Amino acid sequence: MTLPPAEGTSFLAPADAQARVGATEALRELYREWGYERIEVPALERLDDSHPRSGKSFKLVDRDGGVLALRSDFTPALTNFVRANHPAVAAGDGVPLRLSYDGLVWHAIDPELARGREFTQVGVELIGVSNARADAELIHLARESVRVVGLTPRVEVGNPAFVSRLFDAAGVGAEGRSDLADAIDRKDQSEVTALVERLGLRGKAADAIVAVPDLYGDAGIIDTALKLAPDGPTVEAAKRLAGVVEEFEDASELMLDFGLARRLSYYTGVTFRVFTFDFGQPLLGGGRYDGALLPYAAGFALGLGRLLAAANGSLQRQSATAELVVSLDDAAARRLRQEGYRVARALATEVAAARAEALTLGARYLQTATELIDLTKGRA
Repeated sequence: MTLPPAEGTSFLAPADAQARVGATEALRELYREWGYERIEVPALERLDDSHPRSGKSFKLVDRDGGVLALRSDFTPALTNFVRANHPAVAAGDGVPLRLSYDGLVWHAIDPELARGREFTQVGVELIGVSNARADAELIHLARESVRVVGLTPRVEVGNPAFVSRLFDAAGVGAEGRSDLADAIDRKDQSEVTALVERLGLRGKAADAIVAVPDLYGDAGIIDTALKLAPDGPTVEAAKRLAGVVEEFEDASELMLDFGLARRLSYYTGVTFRVFTFDFGQPLLGGGRYDGALLPYAAGFALGLGRLLAAANGSLQRQSATAELVVSLDDAAARRLRQEGYRVARALATEVAAARAEALTLGARYLQTATELIDLTKGRA
């Protein structure tokens, strides 16, 4: 009996699988060049109710009755790795730790709504330091992650701390923050205004909350934010974003958005999302989450499938540029591989049968014991 893959999962044909391998290898090399060290964490974890995605985890019962879960996000596992292997960094001693990762994650969600429950996630974490230069490093690396597959990045950068400080200054209670932050993030000016009135907010901080959905644009928008800021903490949040912009020789690829207000309870500082032209969804996202899991930490993650969808198979085409050879001679095959060819060892032993095998595989060349035959022209 032939069974289809589980809902929300899929088979990958060789060309698609090779595209993923090529992209993963390119990203691994990029992160290595920037000083990030790759680690691996278990795909099977002990269920932790405090895990940010515990509600979306596939759960399993262990032999002793304990509850396990398939990995649904890398960041908590990396946090546990840091606590176990770098306790001083986990305690906030100010030493930078650069880590990268890649692998599968699983989400127990409705596959008809999400169109997938198994994803390849790739990302980096910069742990142990918290300053504008560290934030900028991650944004630089996020841009390069998009460029490595041949795409042009467009980066949205914000600082949710600016919105949080506005809420503090305006005296927004816990019950009103979620709806107000959501309306700001969606740039729904009318709803923001209605919520400010409903909550009875007044003064300069309230005026800034109403104005913040429109605070997006190039670096010049920072001056507007500073003028609207009602107090010192809000000014500092705006200056932190200004400090990040100063770390770029050319900030023209950056779009600043002071109204980014996603997950205010988690993100404590600068956040960013990277898009590319003619593709409506973000390719990656991340930011600073000091204090949420570790004293000082920031990072980003990308979904490899979405990145390749935006690249429209460019890496697949690149990986296919090496010509395929079918070889009857092992020594010659080794030399050809060193020269950059893809070489399959012929399973047939006679030249005529090996030729037929090569044509079936779509190979251009057949290597015999004495010559390299170009199957499209005769002899090379």
